[in-house]
Amino acid sequence: MKYYGRLFAGEFIGTFLMVFFGVGAAAVATLLGTMTGNYQVGMVWGITIAIAIYVCRHLSGAHFNPAVSFAMVVAKRMPVRELPSYLLGQFTGALLAGFSLIALFDDSIVGWLKTNGSTFLEASSASSVWVEQFPNNVNAFVPTWDAFLAEFFCVVLLIVVIFSLTSSDNTGRPNNHLAPLFIGLTVTIIVGTIGPLTNACLNPARDFGPRIAGFFAGWTTIAFYPDMWLVYYLAPLAGGIAGALLYTYCIAPLHHRCINDSSIPCDPDGHLCQNPNCDREERAQFEQSA
Repeated sequence: MKYYGRLFAGEFIGTFLMVFFGVGAAAVATLLGTMTGNYQVGMVWGITIAIAIYVCRHLSGAHFNPAVSFAMVVAKRMPVRELPSYLLGQFTGALLAGFSLIALFDDSIVGWLKTNGSTFLEASSASSVWVEQFPNNVNAFVPTWDAFLAEFFCVVLLIVVIFSLTSSDNTGRPNNHLAPLFIGLTVTIIVGTIGPLTNACLNPARDFGPRIAGFFAGWTTIAFYPDMWLVYYLAPLAGGIAGALLYTYCIAPLHHRCINDSSIPCDPDGHLCQNPNCDREERAQFEQSA
């Protein structure tokens, strides 16, 4: 039980940090106007994720996202029996962060609604901080399937990046101490790119916690709608699974090559290591020594 408790703690703490500061950045940008542009908010998300990974990766591996956890299971990087601890930590951490932000910004929310002639009964920029919606920009036209594809495709890319940066087979990856920074920067780029379309959720837990908090804050009539399950829950989970399969079966094999004793590739498909002339397998090396 102590082991599973450690997994829970790592995911709870990391997800709380990620949602509190990430959604908090969106809150101050929307309610207080202290930031302009998606990339400023995206940078806060990226830095926060990097910090959370450094804080918690020795506890749980630092997933903070059900899509990442499912991807790890599909890729056999973690046993399925650990999945409940991860999911429980992620959803409870996001829930606490969502309610903490409501407590912090409740007066600012009411003030913003009065100033902008809006109410809790209608969707607005303020509501979208806690209750994600699409499109997230008045100039965007985003049908449901476009929103689904945006979330799905960006999660696939995120998983491929995470796996590439953490796989020992990838000899071109940066130092392990730098990997969290590049994972965070990847999220920054994604937020800046699809933020105006779907709010760049990428994470069912990140949506769940603030959405529940938003419901109890007053957005009861707009908090839940049918398409949200497809875009903010099914799309990231499907993207996580697809990304894991893409890396495991298409990209990872390219990191290996089969050679014979004379170090000559044994066949054009040598990375499959199925040719009887292959003597051994090694990681592919593309760096040239000086």
